[in-house]
Amino acid sequence: MSQDKLSIVLRILDNESQLIERADRKAIALLSILGVFMVFFIVYYRLIPVNQVTVALTASYFALAILAIASLVMVVHPRIVHGEQTEDQKADNMPSCDPAFFGGICKFPDLAAYRKALGDMMADEAVTFNIYSRQVFSLAQINAVKYKHIQRATFVTIGALAIELSIIVYLFANYMGVGIMPPII
Repeated sequence: MSQDKLSIVLRILDNESQLIERADRKAIALLSILGVFMVFFIVYYRLIPVNQVTVALTASYFALAILAIASLVMVVHPRIVHGEQTEDQKADNMPSCDPAFFGGICKFPDLAAYRKALGDMMADEAVTFNIYSRQVFSLAQINAVKYKHIQRATFVTIGALAIELSIIVYLFANYMGVGIMPPII
């Protein structure tokens, strides 16, 4: 029965890890899309007539673009605040170094110390279960922060792109109003 519990926890851990990777891929895709549209904006920037409408739209565009970039950076590198451990967590029989994950593995001075800690962890099923369940909980908290920022970044990126497209439409309408076609670069 304990192997079933551990396999379930490992499956949940794998799912949480995949969610983290998916959030990172979404952030990189949004950043790429924003970058491509920024290049279009820079190409047409010199053709934009300077008036109150374009200055307001351009300022709004840059503000939203900066906010989108900041949100996307927070997706890739979220800020997680670790709270104080409760009495239940302190009594969980947890080792000082976690031999199952990168941060804990790097704290061991050599292979022999790591091998001993890993053997000790695997010998006690309760400790193994606690370590993996703690990792699932930590990854779920990271995912919650990542998806909050990815949602914000999505809306802000869509807003920035909508303003950019509005500027381009205004640019073409302005040039067409005076009877000339803006150069296409």
